[in-house]
Amino acid sequence: MTAPPRLQREHVAPLILVNLGVALHAMIWYMASTMMPSVVADLGSAAFISWATSVYLVTMILGGVAMAPAKARWGARGAMLLASLIVVAGSTLGAAAPSMTVVLAARALQGLGEGLMVALSYALVRELFANALVPKVFGVQAATWGVSIFLGPALGGWLTEAYSWRVAFLAAAAMPLPVMVLGWKVLGHHDSGVRPTAPPAPWLRLGVLAAAVMAITASNRMATIALGLTCVAGGLLLIAWVLAADRRRAPHLFPTSFPGLRHPVSLGLWVEMLMPLAHAPVYVFVPYILQMHRGLSPTMAGYYGAVHAMAWSVSAMLAPMVAQRWQTRSFVLGPMLLAIGLAGTAFSLPAAPLPLLALWLACIGVAFGVCNMYINQAILSHAQKGQEDATSGAIPTLQGLGGAVSAALAGLIGTATGLEAALGTERIDHVVLVMFGGGAVLALLSVGMGWRLRRRLQEESGSGKMG
Repeated sequence: MTAPPRLQREHVAPLILVNLGVALHAMIWYMASTMMPSVVADLGSAAFISWATSVYLVTMILGGVAMAPAKARWGARGAMLLASLIVVAGSTLGAAAPSMTVVLAARALQGLGEGLMVALSYALVRELFANALVPKVFGVQAATWGVSIFLGPALGGWLTEAYSWRVAFLAAAAMPLPVMVLGWKVLGHHDSGVRPTAPPAPWLRLGVLAAAVMAITASNRMATIALGLTCVAGGLLLIAWVLAADRRRAPHLFPTSFPGLRHPVSLGLWVEMLMPLAHAPVYVFVPYILQMHRGLSPTMAGYYGAVHAMAWSVSAMLAPMVAQRWQTRSFVLGPMLLAIGLAGTAFSLPAAPLPLLALWLACIGVAFGVCNMYINQAILSHAQKGQEDATSGAIPTLQGLGGAVSAALAGLIGTATGLEAALGTERIDHVVLVMFGGGAVLALLSVGMGWRLRRRLQEESGSGKMG
């Protein structure tokens, strides 16, 4: 029996490089979540806290889509250097920001650079390592993500408490430097071959998609609730236009079966979009409410805000060990755990004991960890012929879109219900119930989509007994 391949000494530098891109993204993500309450408090811009997430996620999508054209034009090394420089520029701009408008521009640049860097890091795994080693490398990346989301709140919280959030931004600006040095060394030889020609990206549809999310984001700054709801409706109409236009013209952003409710690919994509759509208030508002309402330090609030991410990583690493019959059951179990966790958070965030809150947040993380890989597997294995790239690319695009729209809607709810005024009062209970309870309702919609997906796969198997 042939021994399984192992990572050798010559793999060390490439392994570090593809993990640095993932680590940088996770670190900056949770550093920002930890320090953003201090940013908006210092700049008097609490109403814009959700914008920092929406803008970041939108530009991450754009950066991910730009990876293939950038890599084809400048090579892997040039694209990695470009991504790093964009993150450095965005983080430096954030450190010097005199207003929230400049902070938002900084977050947009960070998202663009990180989206490009993470997409490139994943693409390089299959180019720098033999196919037999790919699962091991992805396993190391999962562990790297877990460690980074533990370190991010610690670093962001400590720098914010000991110095200021501007110093935390400067620390983020320094993080891409090792990526630049190692990328220059490792990828120079890799770029010596012929570069493939990348297909043109559908920039018009992407631009309209970004405009749609920003229209929804702007809803919480309108003079009246009616105008805010008009912005939301306009944003949703633009998203509908993008979906309709995308079905008629290649290259596709999404498989042509989406947003139907019958094909396994479309049903899986609905789950992958609805779950982030339900869950964004967790990373936008949990650290903020814990700091401003319950008086926790930025570090402690950041850690509680990252509990769900830690639980997500641990459960994702353990998920492959479950029996096969549980794989399709996870399509329903994951969204159900998300609904339960969000409902628990709605009742425990304002005043319940913090260990109880941590339990509900962990439940939210486990919800994603137990089902994501199996839903992705179902989506990719049922991709329509000729639409494999559109199907794989639609997963992160719809996840990011769901998160960005959710953050925007959470900001509208926070403004409409008077979140800032309710901090420190009993009214916070009602605000949190509306925000997180609404997320629980959306999670129940993903339960329905997961159930339909499982039934469709059972029908296709012909046995009706897939687990």
